[in-house]
Amino acid sequence: MLILSHTLTKKALRKAIIHSELLTQGLLLIVWLLFTVNAFAASGEVNGLNLASVKEIYDSKSACFVDARSEYSYYQSHIKGARSLSDSRFEEQFPEFRQKISTETPIVVYCISPRCSKAEHVAEKLKKNGYRDVRVFTGGLLEWSAAGYPLEQ
Repeated sequence: MLILSHTLTKKALRKAIIHSELLTQGLLLIVWLLFTVNAFAASGEVNGLNLASVKEIYDSKSACFVDARSEYSYYQSHIKGARSLSDSRFEEQFPEFRQKISTETPIVVYCISPRCSKAEHVAEKLKKNGYRDVRVFTGGLLEWSAAGYPLEQ
């Protein structure tokens, strides 16, 4: 009987440890999500767009699409009709962009994926330069491409 009780205690202890580890992981995930949401809001970027919204804007031809990735990446593939305004060469490319695109034009900036911060950087720079309606497509080129939407190469 003592052996059976000891075995049950070990099993119960293992379950408690596993439950504790899962609880810790869950709490860490919640903290990470709260930090990410707060960091996102603190960046001033409150106009993130999802794929459905971006496709609707694209189809209506009501905005200028801006690819924030490197020029090399842009020339490899980009959303059809998008302009290149890379985060790394913004100062060099911006004067020509400014001549062609009015500050009143709605802008949708994208990068490769949600983990890429270049779109937010370019969006912030555009806002600082007088563009009022600047939003970020959070899914980026990977989500656009996966949906089978128009690309240029």
